[in-house]
Amino acid sequence: MSPGLLYVPGEPGPNLPDAEWNDWYDNEHVPLRMAIPTIQSTSRWTAADGEQPTYLAMYDLDSCAVLSEPPYNTLASTASEREKSVFQRVQLLDRRTYDLLEPTVLPPAAGYDASEPGPYLITMQIEVKPELEDDLNRWYREEHVGLLAKVPGWRRTRRFVLKDVGPAKGSDAGKMAERGRPPKYMAVHEWESPASFDTPEFKHATSTPWRMRMFESADAWDRRFYKLMRAWTQ
Repeated sequence: MSPGLLYVPGEPGPNLPDAEWNDWYDNEHVPLRMAIPTIQSTSRWTAADGEQPTYLAMYDLDSCAVLSEPPYNTLASTASEREKSVFQRVQLLDRRTYDLLEPTVLPPAAGYDASEPGPYLITMQIEVKPELEDDLNRWYREEHVGLLAKVPGWRRTRRFVLKDVGPAKGSDAGKMAERGRPPKYMAVHEWESPASFDTPEFKHATSTPWRMRMFESADAWDRRFYKLMRAWTQ
């Protein structure tokens, strides 16, 4: 089985103070999940682009099957009163699972330490017509990731394919259902600093004719930018 990713955008909303949200996440929610050996790591991020959802949690899994097996699938039935209260008040806890798209194009930058991801993250979610998927995947494999790796401050790029969506929790859960299924492909890029985006190498990597052709033909091209809050590893 391919390694998996649990991807959870979140917005505490007006009924849940950020301090309470972050304390629950860091000191209860994540530690219970990191006690499961098949969850390899967890990282929490906050928006650096001013957009919502404001928060993102990512859990690297041995495979997505982890989520349907004990002990993970028993966590809901043993939730604390605190966690139940958070779920009742939260504006949004979205939930998506992804499979790692193999092969990995390039290893991380020299000296990369999985226990210290980022500290900046770009997620790029892309949907193209089925007849263009091979072209999209070839662009990433044959051009784009290699060019990004030449940008000063690049740390790691991974690509994923959407496996499952939901169920979302919170007062905005219905809105997420109305939007339909998220884009099929997601690239996750880690960077040392936003200064990388002003370099000639980055500008070249994001403006080649092949890249512009993919951008113009895509049905969705959704970018988010985050800063690391905290990371946990086994």
